[in-house]
Amino acid sequence: MAIGDPSLLKVGLGFIATALIGYCLGPWIGGGVMIVNDIISNTILNTGNMFFPGFTLSAFISGVLAGMFLYGQTVSWQRIFCYEFVQILVSNVLLTTLWIYIMSLSAGSNSRTFNALLMLRLPKEVISWPIQSLIILLVLRAFSKTNLTQRL
Repeated sequence: MAIGDPSLLKVGLGFIATALIGYCLGPWIGGGVMIVNDIISNTILNTGNMFFPGFTLSAFISGVLAGMFLYGQTVSWQRIFCYEFVQILVSNVLLTTLWIYIMSLSAGSNSRTFNALLMLRLPKEVISWPIQSLIILLVLRAFSKTNLTQRL
């Protein structure tokens, strides 16, 4: 579930699933699951977004980052805030902006430079960082108390 123009800015809840996948499955399996999720949601289920392989690479990197920071680790606010900062910086700020820029060039539009797209997207990411971090912290703390990870 997401709102916003997927070609520029999108707000959704996918970050929760990414964190849970990394927390439960680790970096490499988490990255693989994120690839499968991206391909299924953008081809078979057709969520309205255009399929672009760069976003699939971003999904993989997101799963790997989540697993590297969260798998087998104690849930702490410091760890979650660091994870979410790196996740947002690498995946959302740099890579997603790059993919949008490349897609706009391939569509024949030169109206937006990479820096212009970055400045358009950056405020949302700065605002999202503490909010997403807090939500992930609460979800993972609740999830860790259920002992479900030991059954996986």
